[in-house]
Amino acid sequence: MAETLRFAKDFAAKLKPGSVIALSGDLGSGKTTLIKGIAMGLGLRDADEVKSPTFSLMHSYATRPRLVHFDLYRLEKPGELHAIGFEEFVNDPDTVICVEWPEKAEGLLPPAACHIHLEVAGANSRRIILGQPLRVV
Repeated sequence: MAETLRFAKDFAAKLKPGSVIALSGDLGSGKTTLIKGIAMGLGLRDADEVKSPTFSLMHSYATRPRLVHFDLYRLEKPGELHAIGFEEFVNDPDTVICVEWPEKAEGLLPPAACHIHLEVAGANSRRIILGQPLRVV
């Protein structure tokens, strides 16, 4: 967990406002831990403030730039994303967006979204696989 947090803090230093990060991986693979590190890298003092928004779909954190965290695991219909203004969030040039379970967004993520896949590599280890490049503003 400590290595994932350290990696995510360093990764956050490369993020620009408008960046969208799509996080995929099985339950327990470390997606929310990665977001905790990103939040800390963007200025959040207490990683424990970051909770998975599984039941509310999203949480917003007062970081610089602001971080919005979506967890689409329990999403039943893509129409729910339209109802909460998902497209406006992922196209906000002043916000960093992290989306867990991005496959449920059915093409609503911008083409420049950075894709990260996390895998359980052992009882106490994870593999982080980076995909597409970050959006540069």
